[in-house]
Amino acid sequence: MPFYQCIVPAGSLNADTRTTLAEAITEIHSTVTGAPRGFVNVLFVEYQPGTYFTAGKPNTCSAINGSIRAGRDRETRARLLTELSQAWVSITGQDARSLLIGLNDVDPTSIMEAGLIMPAPGEEAEWLERNHEVLGELLASQ
Repeated sequence: MPFYQCIVPAGSLNADTRTTLAEAITEIHSTVTGAPRGFVNVLFVEYQPGTYFTAGKPNTCSAINGSIRAGRDRETRARLLTELSQAWVSITGQDARSLLIGLNDVDPTSIMEAGLIMPAPGEEAEWLERNHEVLGELLASQ
């Protein structure tokens, strides 16, 4: 957690672009929120032509659906949205008007990763230390 699901038209992003976007999303989330990089998950899902519609008409936009731990203030969420949009446009060349981004606040007590309930924002360092053995190198080294 967080979990960023990037929904894109089939074939619109090559492997290098997906890797660059995943790194940018990870860096933005970690920088803006202070969360460890190892918390950030990014998944790309492709959709086929004729399966995405807006106002009842076929659309070929991209969407980022980000689920983040609740507790971030409005300024932090606005900064995340702005920087995610800027990075996406810069990396893909896509017009910002064809990018939809949404952030969903999820109560940290409703999220489990690696068999552990996630910490509230600001409690990551103690949580990582307490769960070092369970998390191994993936998260504990962050």
